[in-house]
Amino acid sequence: MTITRYIAVMLCALAYLFPSLVNAEEHIVNAAAREFKPAIVYIQPGDSVKFTSMTSHNSVTYLIPDGATGWGEKGKLAGSSFITPTLNTEGIYGYVCEPHIGFGMVGVVVVGAVSADEKAAMKERAMAELQGPFKRLIGKINKIKPNK
Repeated sequence: MTITRYIAVMLCALAYLFPSLVNAEEHIVNAAAREFKPAIVYIQPGDSVKFTSMTSHNSVTYLIPDGATGWGEKGKLAGSSFITPTLNTEGIYGYVCEPHIGFGMVGVVVVGAVSADEKAAMKERAMAELQGPFKRLIGKINKIKPNK
């Protein structure tokens, strides 16, 4: 077997065994003066989100699906940009910019298919768990379009 054929076989095997690595996308969210653009991002399991222009901002999850891992460090600015961990758990991830929460700088990442019932459940959870300006996440959850 030639080296070229060997490499081709190995690449095909990797693509078959790890399809999320081949198909994973990196979605971009830009931190504008007082808002995330876009504020609602729909992605697939295995994708990640890159936050850009984060010099005076952070992005910290305050709502995540059960069993999921969030991102960001409370009270710490992100720097110029950062990438979330790979998001494999389907559901709604609510995040805020802590320095600008008073201006309503919040957003959500919707991973995979989310039903109207799951959206309603996350809204109820947000109403029960979040305090003060963090309840602004409820407004973004209301704007999610169920896709299942």
